[in-house]
Amino acid sequence: MRIINKINNKAVIYYNNEFYLVSESDGPHSGLETLVFRCDPTGYVSSYMDVGGGRGLTLNQVLNNIETYMYSCEG
Repeated sequence: MRIINKINNKAVIYYNNEFYLVSESDGPHSGLETLVFRCDPTGYVSSYMDVGGGRGLTLNQVLNNIETYMYSCEG
């Protein structure tokens, strides 16, 4: 995993030949969660269907253990 760009609560990473946006939010109703979305190299997300992450996780927790927090894609 390589971090391409990290600003505040978001990071664009390159992992397993794909680009991903990892985004942390802490809303008053939803609480802390960090989600992972497919994106292009600039961080543009065309579909906000999450492919990783979870509730109660910080950006750094997900970045430090990305393989653990990616969803399984079994067909």
